[in-house]
Amino acid sequence: MIRHFRCNFLIASCSAVLLAGCSGLATTPSDDSEIVPDDRIQASALPGWVTDTPDDKKMAYGVGSMEIYGNPDQALKRASDFARADLVSRLKVTVSAETSSTTSEYSLNGETSLQKSVSQAVSSRIPTVTLDEVEIRDTYVDNRYAYALASLDRVAAASRLQTQMQDIESQLQTMSQQPVSGTGKLERLQQQLPALTLFARHDKLAQQYALIAISRRTPQVSTEMQDFRRSILAAVKDLNVRLVLMDDGAKIMRGGLTETLTAQGLRLSTVGVPDLTFEVSAVLDSRQQEGNYYVFANARVNLRDPQGRVLSSFSDTSRGISGMQQTALHKASEALAQKLSGTLAETLTERLQ
Repeated sequence: MIRHFRCNFLIASCSAVLLAGCSGLATTPSDDSEIVPDDRIQASALPGWVTDTPDDKKMAYGVGSMEIYGNPDQALKRASDFARADLVSRLKVTVSAETSSTTSEYSLNGETSLQKSVSQAVSSRIPTVTLDEVEIRDTYVDNRYAYALASLDRVAAASRLQTQMQDIESQLQTMSQQPVSGTGKLERLQQQLPALTLFARHDKLAQQYALIAISRRTPQVSTEMQDFRRSILAAVKDLNVRLVLMDDGAKIMRGGLTETLTAQGLRLSTVGVPDLTFEVSAVLDSRQQEGNYYVFANARVNLRDPQGRVLSSFSDTSRGISGMQQTALHKASEALAQKLSGTLAETLTERLQ
């Protein structure tokens, strides 16, 4: 990181002393002299990049400034942060509408709500890709403001991201060729779920690549790898889930729970050994106020594996509001079903890997 803070600050300080000394010698200008305002003197001393950001297709630049309140170092640090943010903002502005609206071919097309929830749960756990090549190229400090110029070598950054994506694709290729063992669907799925994390990492790297690469192209994994991902999500959809209603409150909610979970893509079954079991108990509270019914379901849920072990457990309150009591109950059931589906997605991606 290239910094000229101390030098510039000393120059600015010396200039201030010289100007102060001169003012004591001549308080009244001659008739033919011109009084130059302080802001014009300051503007003429600024580096060109402060007012005119450099333009280079192979590089990206950002400029930040911060008014000095006591500590010039702190102001320069904030100016540097603003410069980095400005650089990224400029890159985003230059992305065409077509590129920014394009989604990955293997992202969410044709998937059920449950499959989307699983994909999103995995993606949310992947940290944002950082641009390691961003550096503070130059700085300037005067008696009022600190300025910073951030730069990014787009070619070098794109090359690094491309190498990382190729490494992930190699790992996915190896995983896709590994045999899957086990008798139960859940057991076999557990062996493949880690691949979804790699797909999510590749996706985020591809998004950053499209942001900084000169081509603006979003890289895609091969058709074979897209099929591999779809097969994992298909296995999620193929799990047999049993809904066990533990008390009268839960049984009253049966219709809404079953309808919503089925619509989300869960395969509810009452025969054979289930791959997953939701045990639901609920205490219902119905109130009427100003012509509306409010139904509150205080629910307790356990998610168990085929051996009966508890994989996750939570307590929560769902609520439904309507002018009709039955509709309010149905809405409360839908809200609870949404939470069940979300819990299943989180459990699959966090606790079964």
